[in-house]
Amino acid sequence: MKMLMMVAAVGVASFGLWSVAHHQAPDIDPVVSNSIPATATDHAYTISNVAAKTACLAERGTRISSRSERFTANADCDAVWPGLSAARTWINNGDGTVVVADARGEPILTVVDGDGAYETVEPADAMVTMISAD
Repeated sequence: MKMLMMVAAVGVASFGLWSVAHHQAPDIDPVVSNSIPATATDHAYTISNVAAKTACLAERGTRISSRSERFTANADCDAVWPGLSAARTWINNGDGTVVVADARGEPILTVVDGDGAYETVEPADAMVTMISAD
């Protein structure tokens, strides 16, 4: 009987050591819901000039830095504001204003987020608004 108890004790101890040695972290759930997009998508804007009665579409795209994103406007946007088709960056100043700048970083328009639309504050004579087209 003593021998049987000893074999049983060694068996239980061996199983305990085996289970501790082979313990792994649980697997990650492989279900993907796609509720959050893997990459940011472009954000489209309708840009209009009330005085010139013109409008065009532009897109704010991928992030370039912590406060800037790519920005593209078609050639027809030059009818809305001269040089707007040269815009390449959307720079968030952190104070409520955004600068739409060319490839050299020179500002083309400075806008402020208003009630559902961005309104131009610089140059002061620009009557340009940007409304989300998404």
